[in-house]
Amino acid sequence: MDDEDIVARARELSESIHRGLAPSHDFSHVERVYRLAERIATSEGADLFVVRMAALLHDIGRAEEARASSADDCHEELSVRMASPILDGLGVSGERKAAILHAIAAHRHRRGEEPRTLEAKCLFDADKLDSLGAVGVARSYLWLGEHGRGVYYPEEEYAHVDPEDNRAEVDSAQREWHIKLKYLKDKMYTASGRKMAMERHERMARILDEIEKEVKGER
Repeated sequence: MDDEDIVARARELSESIHRGLAPSHDFSHVERVYRLAERIATSEGADLFVVRMAALLHDIGRAEEARASSADDCHEELSVRMASPILDGLGVSGERKAAILHAIAAHRHRRGEEPRTLEAKCLFDADKLDSLGAVGVARSYLWLGEHGRGVYYPEEEYAHVDPEDNRAEVDSAQREWHIKLKYLKDKMYTASGRKMAMERHERMARILDEIEKEVKGER
C-alpha cells in the first residue's frame, strides 16, 4: 500500500472504533482534528503522513478508557497500545511508526508526555483548537448534556471547587473556561496554532459572555 491507501485504511479503522462513542468525542472530533492538524502541518512544514495518521488514531483508546477499572488507564496511553499493532498491520514501521506513536502519546493537555517533534506539536495544537471557538462551546454543551448538566452555573457555585476535580456534577461551561480553556491559547506550540487559538479564544469568550447575559435576562 502507498501512503494514501494507508491513511484511507486508518480512517476506516478509526471510524469503526469510534462508532457508538458519545458525541463530544465521536469520530466527528477526529475529523475536525485531522483537518486542523493537516492545515497546521502544511503551514509549518511537518511530515503530513505522520500527522494525518496520528490525528486519525489519537483517540482510539477512549472507549477502552471508559471501560477501564483504573484511573491510570488514560486514553492516550491506551491509544498508543491500540495503534501499535494497527500500524504494524498497515506496514508502517521504524521511525515513522515511532513518530506517530509519540504524537499520540503527547497530544493530551492535562497529562502525558511533552511533544518533542514538530508533528507531535501539530497534533497537540489541533486537538486543543477543537476545544476553543464556536465548536468549543458546542462541544462543552454536548459533554454537559451527556452528564446531565445545565446551561449556566454562576461563579459562586464553582469558585470553591478544586481545579483538579473532574467530576461531572461540579462542571459547567463557565468553570471549564475559567480553569482551563482560556489558557489554551498560551499553550500552543506552533505559530499557526497560536494564531488560530487567539482567534478562537476571542470568539469563545464572546459567545460565553452572550450566554451569561441572556441567562440573566440582560439581552
